[in-house]
Amino acid sequence: MSDGSDGRANPDEVFGAVANETRFSILRAVWDLTKTAEGDAAASFADVRDAAGVRDSGQFNYHLQELRPRFVRKTGQGYEPTHAGSRLVGAVVSGVYTDDETAVEPRPVGDCPICDGTIEAGYADGQMDVACVDCDVTITDMAAPPILAARRDADRLPEVYNKHLLSEIERINRGFCPYCHGRIDASVEKTEAPDVDGFDGFLNVVYACRECGGTVESAVGAAVIDHPAVVSLFHEAGIDVRETPIWELVALIDAPGEIVSEDPLRVETTVEVDGEALDLTLDGALDVIEYERRPANEGSG
Repeated sequence: MSDGSDGRANPDEVFGAVANETRFSILRAVWDLTKTAEGDAAASFADVRDAAGVRDSGQFNYHLQELRPRFVRKTGQGYEPTHAGSRLVGAVVSGVYTDDETAVEPRPVGDCPICDGTIEAGYADGQMDVACVDCDVTITDMAAPPILAARRDADRLPEVYNKHLLSEIERINRGFCPYCHGRIDASVEKTEAPDVDGFDGFLNVVYACRECGGTVESAVGAAVIDHPAVVSLFHEAGIDVRETPIWELVALIDAPGEIVSEDPLRVETTVEVDGEALDLTLDGALDVIEYERRPANEGSG
């Protein structure tokens, strides 16, 4: 496969190599034969051909060579999938590229922490939407693979999606783009307040990838959800942030945040749980640089 001026292969050639039913069958056979219960192993030429169901040896060898070296590698023991090959098989199995029918009707999952209305969760078009039907506040609408909804009991979907959401939040908080794993930059902006008495909106965090240009938005509370001081605060109150749906973590959703400095950017937010308050200061990358614990009825220092 030829490389472009930036050292990367031409996407047409890359995807053309697997845009063939026989080649994907071969790639899947390599995957199935090597990912065993005992660990990774290499597969022989004959075993892969039999598993892929390609009777003609010459045709099989041609298609196998088209998959090398990007999707399949040859070792001294046989053939095994590369990282790219493994990711492609996983993406196809997950339904990301092939499933456009999986959907779960929205169903109530809790009370809105902003207006006390009803929060509903549903899945459609590759996204799990969790939002209040009364004040139209969206808790999250992050993308999720169809297999997440298609292979599980619909009643358990909110619980499963919450775990998926938390894993994506942790990835973003550590600086990785959820689309391409490239580097991301954070910025903050004030959101418009919903028509709810006593609520004047909150800061919105926008993460933008330097490489692919993708963006993800979240509340300030999500940026600190896995910080040790925050986890400890909830834990001492008997709340496990790993198991509690994020839409039930009122203290985080209610932590609006405030920009206290533009240059350098500094954002302050306070999380209050069970009579205890945690004041946090975040820098321009939305990393916590200072924090202080105090009784909730005492003002911050």
